[in-house]
Amino acid sequence: MTFVPVQLRRVARFAYGDSLADALRSDGPVPVFGSNGPVGTHVVANTTAPVIVVGRKGSFGKVQFSDHPVFAIDTTFYVDETCTDADIRWLYYALQSLRLDELSEDVGVPGLSREKAYEQRLLVPPVDKQRAIADYLDRETARVDALIAAKQRMVKLLEVRFWSAFTQRVFDASARQTQLRRVLTSLIDGPFGSAFSSSDYVDEGPAVVRLGNIGFAEYRHADQAHIPLELFERFRAYQVLKGDLLIAGLGDDKNHAGRACVAPDLGDGMVKGKCFRGRVDLGRCSTEFLALLLSSPLGATAMGVSGRGSTRSMINLEVVKSTEVPLPTRETQEAIVDQAAVLRTATETAIAVIQQQLGLLSERRRALITTAVTRQLRIPTPA
Repeated sequence: MTFVPVQLRRVARFAYGDSLADALRSDGPVPVFGSNGPVGTHVVANTTAPVIVVGRKGSFGKVQFSDHPVFAIDTTFYVDETCTDADIRWLYYALQSLRLDELSEDVGVPGLSREKAYEQRLLVPPVDKQRAIADYLDRETARVDALIAAKQRMVKLLEVRFWSAFTQRVFDASARQTQLRRVLTSLIDGPFGSAFSSSDYVDEGPAVVRLGNIGFAEYRHADQAHIPLELFERFRAYQVLKGDLLIAGLGDDKNHAGRACVAPDLGDGMVKGKCFRGRVDLGRCSTEFLALLLSSPLGATAMGVSGRGSTRSMINLEVVKSTEVPLPTRETQEAIVDQAAVLRTATETAIAVIQQQLGLLSERRRALITTAVTRQLRIPTPA
């Protein structure tokens, strides 16, 4: 039997989610879904179940599924039984084959146009065939998802092993506790508020160190911001020199506040607000050692914040200065840094291999879905 592709508008209606500010949410049994997944809970739902939630703004085009009613917020579309006659689970997979995350035409904030989505075409088999396809994909994608989860756990274990080895080496050194103010010759916070905004950024010019640039004992060059030279001259007091210690004053669920790195040669560069620039007494302390220490779980604990996986956290200059850290001899610090560099290289090499495998598994999952919903794969319908 041949099926003619039909526009998505004839298969389902994308209903708009509703506004629900954080302050208006009441903790309850109903998941609140944003464009990137669950973002909290509430006491009432605005969908039935099962339901598909599609990112409209932000993580636009991301397709999610829930067996339970949810509250879909206004950055999303949703599709439940009131919006389609198709099998919801089949439609969940079929929408993934459309690559809705590639359809944004917005110049500013990325977004998914409902009309653009409606123009996409699907092969729509009878409902019994839809259910057979959904059952098949439930089984097969579950196998791939289990492999992906196992690989992701391996990445986390490798990261934990690296930081555990570093921490153990510091403990073995029987280091004395020292407040950071004792080893910093200066520490400043960058300007914030109305000093300048993203509208002042240009393609080339002096670099601005932002929170995203400060990684775990490594400088992240991706998404480097720049400002005009004349604006930089107004803020030269916040200049960053090669070898300075950069400390993040704000954390989130992936990056704890207090993580640090050593500044590379940025030429003319400065720190923005919530980013600290420190200069280290090199006679007493290695900047590389301090960056590792503050980026480790040991450093996070010393700062009084949670490590990776924590909620948003913030520290100020006084917290940094008064933080007590173990400080081995200068010679031992150098040895620890050298050992950490060797282990980190091995760890990053192993993680790179796993990330490549994760990419292949994700492509395999997507190809499996596309093949099944476009009838390139024979799936028998139960008698």
